[in-house]
Amino acid sequence: MKTNHHAHTRFSDGVGEPADYVRQALTEGLTSYGFSDHAPIPSGDIGSMKLHELGEYGKEIDRLRDLHAHEITLHKSLEVDYLPGVMNVNSPHILAAGLDYTIGAVHYVGYLSEGEPWSFQRPNPVFERGISTIFGDSPRRMVERYYALVREMVELHPPDVVAHLDRIKRRNVNGAYWDEHADWYVAAVEETLDAIAGADLIMEVNTRGIYLNEISDTYPSYWIVRRAHARGIKLQVNSDAHQPRHIVGGFRETYAGLRSLGVEAVWEFKDGGFRPAELLVTSPS
Repeated sequence: MKTNHHAHTRFSDGVGEPADYVRQALTEGLTSYGFSDHAPIPSGDIGSMKLHELGEYGKEIDRLRDLHAHEITLHKSLEVDYLPGVMNVNSPHILAAGLDYTIGAVHYVGYLSEGEPWSFQRPNPVFERGISTIFGDSPRRMVERYYALVREMVELHPPDVVAHLDRIKRRNVNGAYWDEHADWYVAAVEETLDAIAGADLIMEVNTRGIYLNEISDTYPSYWIVRRAHARGIKLQVNSDAHQPRHIVGGFRETYAGLRSLGVEAVWEFKDGGFRPAELLVTSPS
């Protein structure tokens, strides 16, 4: 495929200017590219864009659109964190940003004692501190809370694309904290897939774990992608790049994996909406 809908720049936690990503996208032969920096979180600065930079972000993408109009189609998006009572894709500053589409994600599943939002992506000792103080030393409670928040986002404030569904496993290398094939975990995943299917949203297959060697497959895992595909959930492959060199990282392996699951099309933003793009089978050389 010749597109990527999810990537970050220096406007949030990425490295490099938007122009650097456009140059790399052209080098990779992409025909379209979507910027989706982390949206400003009004209540604080947690690796997201500053609220006062949102206007500059939009203007820079518009400038690049005009500059490269005959070379590549550029899209304007944000990865919007769902924080109940704080922010969602329907927050005023998100609606006013003039986005082509939204990517919804859950990264924060509780608050530490001093009121700081706690992310399951934080390394130790903060990761284990959150499990201990927020969830009473129960990784299961933390995981079930995460999937409950994803379902709440999908049902109450649905984005166009649901990001990296099982990102919750980021620190669960080799099942260090829970068994990802336990009945309770599979049930939480399947209930969430049912919600995504019911809302007719796109589910991202995120390649970040592959090219960073975090995990052996995608976010979500192929067994989840298989169950999503069986439900008719629309799929989309994104790299979640934070550096220009990662724009198409893991794409070859991931598209091969999707074909092996019987996926025949992914969804791309084109002409003002998401449309299916057929996956072509490459003949052996």
